Formats: sequence, C-alpha cells, structure tokens
Amino acid sequence: MISAIVDGVLLLALVATTVRMLSMHRELRRLGSYHDDYQRIFDQTALALDGIEVSIQEINVKGAQILNALGNRMDDARELIAEIDGLTREAKRQQSVLRAELKELSKATAVLHDPKRFAPVRDDIDIFAEDTAGEQAAGAAGAVHSGGRKETTIHRGQVHQQAPTRVHRIDNSLQSPFRTVSMNQKDKM
Repeated sequence: MISAIVDGVLLLALVATTVRMLSMHRELRRLGSYHDDYQRIFDQTALALDGIEVSIQEINVKGAQILNALGNRMDDARELIAEIDGLTREAKRQQSVLRAELKELSKATAVLHDPKRFAPVRDDIDIFAEDTAGEQAAGAAGAVHSGGRKETTIHRGQVHQQAPTRVHRIDNSLQSPFRTVSMNQKDKM
C-alpha cells in the first residue's frame, strides 16, 4: 500500500511536471517569436544608426562647405567695408576741401558786398602800396590832393614802363567810309 501511495504521488508529480513543462514550452515558443521580432528590430536599428552616421558625415561636409562660403563672404564683406571706409575718408576730405572753398567764396562775397571795399585802407599793405617815386615828386612839388591826403596807387604786380606810342598811317584814298590799314606801310612807319 505504501507503494501505491508513493506511485500516486509520483504520478501526480509527473502530471504537474508535464503540465508545467508544456506551459514553459509555449512560453519558449512565444519568446522565440519575440526573439525574431527583436532581431528584426535590432537589424532595423542598426540600419537606422548607419543612416544617422551617413547623415552626420553629410552634415559635417555641408557644414564645412557652409563655413568656407561664410568665410569667403566675410572676407568680401571686410573688403567692402575697407572700400567703404576709404570712400568715406575721401568724401570727408573732399567735404573739408569744399567747406574751405565755401568759406573762401563767402569771404570773397562778403568783400564784394562790403560798402567800404572801394575806400582804400592805408594799413592794407598787400593791395595798396605807396608809389615812392610819385611821393617824392609830389612831396617836392608840394602836391597834395584835396582833403589833405596824398595820392596812392594800386599795385598788383610789377610796374612796366609804357612803350612809346606808335602811329600808323591809315590810307583813305578811295574816300570811302571804310578805312584800311596797309601792313606794309605800318611796318615802315
């Protein structure tokens, strides 16, 4: 009897082990199908990572190209800025020259519109100078202009001696209203 009880317990253990083993077998099959899915997912992930790596390399290449293009543009911009600065300096220089010319022009205009400009000033040495020879002659003769002032002359260069006046003969032999000058006779006179 004891062996029947032991056989019954062993049979129950065998049935429980078989049921448990069948459930484990089902789970292993399901895990195997999951493994295929996982394998497919990992393969797709590896392909995606390869694509990302290629994209990163392309981004690096395009970034280098963009940096080179930007560097060239920056160099061009610096050259343009230098050219603009040069033109600005030239414009400022020309502006200062024009201002100086405008000042001179306004001074000249002010002198032209000055009512005293025709009255000679004795202290103005650049424009008016006394004729020393004329002064000596006038002083010797005692010539004084009306108003008690001595006569002055305006000098704007060297005084040239006047050439003797040459007389040219005009022939009016035809008694016409028009007169002619013979160049041959002019030289003879």
